[in-house]
Amino acid sequence: MARLADLLTALRMVLAVLMPLAVWRGGPLAAALWIVAAASDYCDGPLARRAGSATARGAVLDNVADVAFVLLGLGTAAAIGRVPWLVPGAILLSVVDYARASFEGSRGMVAPALARSRVGHAAGVVNYACLGLVCAELAWPRALPPPVLPTAELATVAINVAAVVVRAVGRTRRPSRIRGRRGA
Repeated sequence: MARLADLLTALRMVLAVLMPLAVWRGGPLAAALWIVAAASDYCDGPLARRAGSATARGAVLDNVADVAFVLLGLGTAAAIGRVPWLVPGAILLSVVDYARASFEGSRGMVAPALARSRVGHAAGVVNYACLGLVCAELAWPRALPPPVLPTAELATVAINVAAVVVRAVGRTRRPSRIRGRRGA
């Protein structure tokens, strides 16, 4: 099962490379890739935990696969005018801030300490959902009611900005460490 979890994450990396072409061409292939990627993301973590093989390295690779898949898909959707550039831009902002927070939290540690949060997790889910709606629209034009995709785009931008704000507020609330010698 542990190997299967790693294979599912690797599959998502391959799908991330294929997704821009599928989005660019339009049609049902993008939706099919999205379904496979979403299913693999849903299954890989529980499989690794059930096998007792969940690792920090696996968690980092899972995040990289998710970010690559969503950003390449939505970046291509922005390039062809399906979503505003603000959508992948907000995701990129959140990802860079997440990486910075994770790096800061990992200083002096052997394994990476990911800067997880409920808002960040929700952002990841919304990011996937937004890409899924774009893929549905590419596969079945005009099948979605008109307000659905713009609402998903707005929600995607808002939740990713909220994730950055939550991490920033968390940084300001941490007690500062006093440096120097004691008793001096």
